[in-house]
Amino acid sequence: MNMKKILVLALCAALLCSVLTGCSGKKEETEPAPEETAAPEETAAPEESGEPQDGEAAEQDLAAAQAQAEAEARAITEKLMAVRETYDPETVICTVNGYEVTWGMYYYFLSGALEEMAYYTGALPGDFNEALTDDVTMGHYFKDSSRSQCVYYAVAQTKAAELGAGITEEQEKEVQAYWDQVAESYGGEEAVEQALRESCLDKETFLTFLRSNDMLSNVMEQTYGLEGERLTDEQIAAWAKDGGYARTKHILYYFYDENGQPLDEAAVAALKVKADETLAELKAIEDHEALEARFDEIMAADTGDPGLEDFPEGYTFPPNSMYEEFEEAAFALEEYGLSEIVESQSGYHIILRLPLLAEGHTLDRNSNTGAYMTLRESAANDMFSQELAGWIKDAQVVWTEGFEDLDLNKLFAEDK
Repeated sequence: MNMKKILVLALCAALLCSVLTGCSGKKEETEPAPEETAAPEETAAPEESGEPQDGEAAEQDLAAAQAQAEAEARAITEKLMAVRETYDPETVICTVNGYEVTWGMYYYFLSGALEEMAYYTGALPGDFNEALTDDVTMGHYFKDSSRSQCVYYAVAQTKAAELGAGITEEQEKEVQAYWDQVAESYGGEEAVEQALRESCLDKETFLTFLRSNDMLSNVMEQTYGLEGERLTDEQIAAWAKDGGYARTKHILYYFYDENGQPLDEAAVAALKVKADETLAELKAIEDHEALEARFDEIMAADTGDPGLEDFPEGYTFPPNSMYEEFEEAAFALEEYGLSEIVESQSGYHIILRLPLLAEGHTLDRNSNTGAYMTLRESAANDMFSQELAGWIKDAQVVWTEGFEDLDLNKLFAEDK
């Protein structure tokens, strides 16, 4: 079984661990036996030629291809594992702001990137000096990518230490509990450590990744708040203005019935009449509070918008998030301005633009819960991402001799 890719790592995202399981191939005990049927009369049995029938041949070809693919994948895994042994995993290959990055951490990212390429191409690179662009070789690309990942985790450690936002006792218990959970799912520590070795990883580096993610959460909580609670309304408003955000409510006369089937021409024409009547009524209301209150009543009782439940206070969005027709009308409005009838592929819209709310929900989703984030949360996440990117860019990397200009062709030579 291929145990590779235990970790899926992404900038500013939680570390995800895929627990891989196998299938026994045992049939369920309740599976019924085939029904007995009478043999057809006077039907001659096929001659035994010793050659597989067409269906059997196809199955054999498929099985052979699968076996070959598995063998090739296994050979790549073994090659990557062998190259890792070139250096002791604890060898310090560089420091990032004083934090020691080991060969084990660096090589995990390098091998992961190479394996991902091999997944699509079927093989490891034959020549790392091959140009990817006019000024970037394949070797430079893979080394820079691995370096960036290491810097990310090193910065988490150093910035947490600088701000006194290191891992808490409770978080450390959670890390250890998570390790125990993974080990149990594999059938014990020995099994999971073997899976880690096949991922060119070791237990301590794995735990470092987990702790680093907790540290980054602590740093964000201390600087912006995990949900942006440390941001002022003025900071959020300035960020939203720079991003071109708008908040709107809309009444939608939907072009489709409850089964998702398009309405006929007569029904669509009736919707247009209804939309015109609604717009005329709303335009007659001059008071802003009364206008929004009446708009809400109509929106709740007479709209086909499927997103109303998730966005009762309206949609908060930046440019290039909605239908072009919708956005063009929405961004042209002043606050409390009403649009004319806007036709999109969904239906007829009446749009009301409203002041931004820090607690209004955006189209961004929380990567952990899947819930729509508020404008406050979106602002905090974006500000922290930008600041983290700056920390990474400005990090001081000092290489141990021989590792900055690592020769990947030599490292992955055929005799390894």
